Amino acid sequence: MATVALTNPEMRVIPLAEADLSALERLFDEQCEEWLSLFKWDYSGPSRLIREVARHQELSGYVAVAGDQTVGFSFYVIEDYRCSIGDIYVSRDWRGHGADRQMARAIIDRLSHLPRMRRIESQCVSVGNDAASELFEAGSFERFDRFYMLADTQALAPAQYESRRASNILVRPWQDDDFADAARIIRRSYRGGPDSLINSQYRTEEGCAELLSILTDHIWCGDFLPRVSRVAVDRESGTRVGVLIASRIAGRSGHIGQISLLPSYQKKGIGRRMIDAALSEFNGRGFTTASLAVTGANSSALHLYESCGFKIVHRFPVFYK
Repeated sequence: MATVALTNPEMRVIPLAEADLSALERLFDEQCEEWLSLFKWDYSGPSRLIREVARHQELSGYVAVAGDQTVGFSFYVIEDYRCSIGDIYVSRDWRGHGADRQMARAIIDRLSHLPRMRRIESQCVSVGNDAASELFEAGSFERFDRFYMLADTQALAPAQYESRRASNILVRPWQDDDFADAARIIRRSYRGGPDSLINSQYRTEEGCAELLSILTDHIWCGDFLPRVSRVAVDRESGTRVGVLIASRIAGRSGHIGQISLLPSYQKKGIGRRMIDAALSEFNGRGFTTASLAVTGANSSALHLYESCGFKIVHRFPVFYK
């Protein structure tokens, strides 16, 4: 296979605030179409928010331009000492020509001039950003691979939805007062694991509460479905020990944005029970697919999801430094 040059001499990178907004609209539309096709995810809601901030020139980032064509966009968000790269997207016809690398380089160069910047994270679900990935790795960023997985809820055998019952564990739908305990469960479940390295928010209860708020109060991860979401409770102590957060990401597509169990309750079949219950609820509500994402280094979770009927449809790298 021929090797494509990592950079294109005709390509240039400009600040997002200077971009042709009509050309950006076409890119945003293309991204939404690709997400729906590849991930079964209607990304139009989050895309509308991104477009609105871009129109007001309040979104930090860069655009790749080749000749008179806008071929890619990127943006990032800075919070105190931490920068999160929100997206690096290149039009299908221009992948492999280095646009992703040039935009990633522009972001890194900009951040290098900020004296308080101590951490950079890139957790976006990227497609075809091989050159940007090489740049991150060459710049001593740590890399983990994540897998986006899909399950056909209507193809799974009914027996797969049967709860594996343990007399001391109740698996029930989400309730309004579950939030605080759910944030604590998420923090403790990720302590010392690869995901807490990738995303520093997992290291504190406050950070976990912020992530949980995104899953339950915002459209970034779809429309929250409390009746599909599940909480595991120890009957003897009344303690909440596990949580599963579910959402609608398209008309008949569901998503599991979070599955967490307290460490002492892991490997007891409780996670499988919560997944079975959520898939059963998805199925009963007419959903045809359910999706989730998992870090490859979390091999036990990956094997669990595969045994529950999920299959890998996309692999993408995430980075931190």
